[in-house]
Amino acid sequence: MPELPEVETVVRGLRSRLEGRRVGELVFLSPHLGQKQPLPALGPDLYRGRKIDKIWRRGKMIIFNFSGGCGLLIHLKMTGQLYLCSPKHPVDKHTHARMTFADLSSELRFRDIRKFGFLNCLPTTEILTRVNSELGPEPLDLDFSGFQSRLKKHGGKKIKGWLLDQKIVAGIGNIYSDEILIRARIRPDRLADRLSPEETRRLFRAMKFVLRKAIELRGSSISDYVDSKGEKGKFQQKHLVYGREGLLCRRCRKTVIRRKKIAGRSSFFCPHCQK
Repeated sequence: MPELPEVETVVRGLRSRLEGRRVGELVFLSPHLGQKQPLPALGPDLYRGRKIDKIWRRGKMIIFNFSGGCGLLIHLKMTGQLYLCSPKHPVDKHTHARMTFADLSSELRFRDIRKFGFLNCLPTTEILTRVNSELGPEPLDLDFSGFQSRLKKHGGKKIKGWLLDQKIVAGIGNIYSDEILIRARIRPDRLADRLSPEETRRLFRAMKFVLRKAIELRGSSISDYVDSKGEKGKFQQKHLVYGREGLLCRRCRKTVIRRKKIAGRSSFFCPHCQK
């Protein structure tokens, strides 16, 4: 599933090309998109001629603000892709929506092989209410004091589950939780409130470092993720543990990476580096 770095990369690419442009039309190509619309849903026809005022990210979600109070709330889930391409590019069966623009030759496409993602047409006020009630603070905006406070408040969770809980911090998923914990030298099954002050500082620094570096390298492409140009990211080349079960740890070069199910997810860690 695309996480904070992947979604931020997509948003930055779209923002530079689409903010300030007017929509030609928004078309749903697959019935399931219409069936997934929550109340109070807006019809795709309402977006014709509206200007894109802002494109931004909250957690793992992409949000479009349009003139007149219309918005789009988009979640890529497992296999979703949101990218610009030529209208002449073939439309395959996994492309579920397209948006054209009055003054741009490219069009925006929403593609999703497994159909778990969504593109919800909602008023911007409704989108704000939903994301603010469902999501915790952004990890890159969180200061150390706030980080400590949330660690204590939800201290009964294993630290892997703590990082994955979107109501505690928004945007971190399975890939980046593992990559954060190896750099912080903390086992994923440790309890959050049992971390020492030094471990807490290491975790905070590792969280900031990993997310910023992954954004710099345009995310991790290990499955379907591509950016707004349809190009793959490069952070997967820097993975120390994720997906490396049975391989030698790139950090200590002494121990093989193990996998353990924690918080319902496969967690990859080094038994030597993470004690």
